[in-house]
Amino acid sequence: MRLRHGYLSVLALILLTLWTATLYTQSRTERVDGEAAIKKVYQTILDRYVAEIDPDKLSAAAIDGMLRELDPYSQHINDNNSYRLDAITTGEYGGVGIHLGRVNDSLMVISPMDGTPAFRQGIQAGDRIIKIDSVWTRKLDINEAAKLVRGKKGSLVTLHIKRDSEREVLIFDLTRETIKVPDVSYSGLLDKRTGYVKLANFSKYSAEDIEKAIRKLNKAHLNALIIDLRGNPGGLLSAALMTADLFVDEGELLLETRGRVHQSNKKFYARRRSIIDDDLPLAILVDGGSASASEILSGILQDYDRAVVIGEPTFGKGLVQTVTRLTPETRLKLTTAKYYLPSGRLIQKRDIASDIIYEDLLEVEDTSYYSEHHRQFEAGGGVTPDLTVKDLPMGDLEKLFWRKRLFFKYSLDYVESHPGLSLPLKLADSEVDRYYSWLESSNLFPQTGFQRWLENIDDVVDSSSTVFDDLIELRTALQDLELVWQQEEIQQNRIQILSGLETEIANAIGGNGARIAASLNYDPVVIKAIKLLASRTELLSILDGKEN
Repeated sequence: MRLRHGYLSVLALILLTLWTATLYTQSRTERVDGEAAIKKVYQTILDRYVAEIDPDKLSAAAIDGMLRELDPYSQHINDNNSYRLDAITTGEYGGVGIHLGRVNDSLMVISPMDGTPAFRQGIQAGDRIIKIDSVWTRKLDINEAAKLVRGKKGSLVTLHIKRDSEREVLIFDLTRETIKVPDVSYSGLLDKRTGYVKLANFSKYSAEDIEKAIRKLNKAHLNALIIDLRGNPGGLLSAALMTADLFVDEGELLLETRGRVHQSNKKFYARRRSIIDDDLPLAILVDGGSASASEILSGILQDYDRAVVIGEPTFGKGLVQTVTRLTPETRLKLTTAKYYLPSGRLIQKRDIASDIIYEDLLEVEDTSYYSEHHRQFEAGGGVTPDLTVKDLPMGDLEKLFWRKRLFFKYSLDYVESHPGLSLPLKLADSEVDRYYSWLESSNLFPQTGFQRWLENIDDVVDSSSTVFDDLIELRTALQDLELVWQQEEIQQNRIQILSGLETEIANAIGGNGARIAASLNYDPVVIKAIKLLASRTELLSILDGKEN
C-alpha cells in the first residue's frame, strides 16, 4: 500500500508539472503574440499613416491607453506635471487646493484643502468635476486633470462642477495660489487637557511632525488626544506606517501587502515603543475624504482597539502603487498589491472603476473580521467608524455665502471696524442678524437660481397677452415667498452661519491655524469626541466590544 501510495504521489507530481508547464507555455505564447501585435500596429502607424506621427507621442498615447483600462491609480507620469510629487517633496505647488480622485467615470474632489481658493469658494468633497476650462474630464486620468488645474500663481482656472444636491452645473472661477501643504496644519488644546492634532497629509516628515506636536501637547499632561484625519487624502505608505508606529507596541503587525509577484508580498511591523501611555484615551476622526494612508492609520488603531474611530465611512483606497522609471522624464506608477489591515480587512472598496479588463482584482469575500478585543468588522472596503457622527448640514443659502466669499468679505469689514481683536474669538448669536443686515445694506445678498428665473419670467409671455398682468402678480408673490424662505433658512442654520463668521474672522486675525481652531467650536464630530474621551466607561464599552 505504501509503495502504491508513493507511486501515485510521483505520478500526480509529474502530471501537475506537465499541466503547469502547459499553462505557462500557453500564457507565454499569448503574451508574445500580444506584444508582437502591439509592435506591428505601432510600426505600421509610423510607416503608413496618412500624416507623419511623432514616435514619442504615439508611445505615450499607447501607454496611457493601456493604463486607462486598469484601475484609476495606475498612471504614466511626466515629472514636470506631477503635482503630488511636488507636494510631497517640496511641500508646495501652484494650484487651487483640491485633492482629486476617480470613482467610475467621474473625476471627484476627494477634499478641498483648508484655506485654499477651492475651500474658500465652497468646493466640497464629493463634487464631480465635469469640465476644467474647456476640457471635458470624462476621459482624463488624475494626472492629466491635475496638470490642467495647477499652474502659475495668479492665473485663472474655471471648474464646472456637478453636485448631487444641485440641479444646475456649478461654475467656479478660481485664481491659482501657491499651495503649501503642511502635514500638521494645526495642533492645540481644545480644553485644558484634551490635545488635538489636525493631520492634513502624509508626506516625508509627517511622523516627525506629529510626534513633535504630541510631545509639545503632552507637556500639559493630557487627559485625552484627538487626531483629525478628515479630508486627509493620504500620501506615502512609509509615512502612514511610521505614524502608526507612534501608537502601537513594538513587534506588532501594522500592515500586509499582497500582490501577484513575490516582491509585492510584505509584512510591516512596529519598531518602537508608543510615545503616549497605553491608557491615554485616543480618538481618530475620519470622513469620506479620508483615504489611503489615513485609512491605514485609522484602521490599524481600530484593529488593535487602541483608538475609537469617529465620523463617517472613509474613501476606500487600498491599492499599492510601485513607481518604475521609464525614461529620464517619465515614470510608470502601477498598482502591484493590495493593503490588508492587521485583522485581515482589505481597505479597497468594491466599486473602483467600470469597463476594466482585469478580473477579480479585489476578491472581497462577504466575511467578518475581528479586532484584538474581538470586535467585529465587515468586509467591503474603507474604515467604518465606531461612532457615526455627521457634520453640521449646510443649507442652500449658506452654500451661496461660501461660494460668493461673503463670510470672507464680512470678516474684513468686521476686523476693520473692531480694532484690537484677540483670539480665541467668540461671537454673540446676535452677530448672525447683523450679518444679515450687512448683506442687505451692502446689496450683497446673493440671488438664488430661482430668483434669477423669476426676474426673467416676463420674457416668456408677451406684455400684450391677457395673462401678462397675472404673471407679474404671481412673480411678486413668489419673490415674497422666496424672501420668507431665506429668513427661515437663516434661522434654521444660525449655528452654521455663526461658525462661518467666527472661522473667517479668526482667519483674518490669526491665519489658517486660528481658522482651524475656530472651526472646531461648533463641530459635532469634535464635540462628540471630547465627550466620549471624558467618559472612560463609555469609551471602554466601545473598545471592549460591549456596546449594543
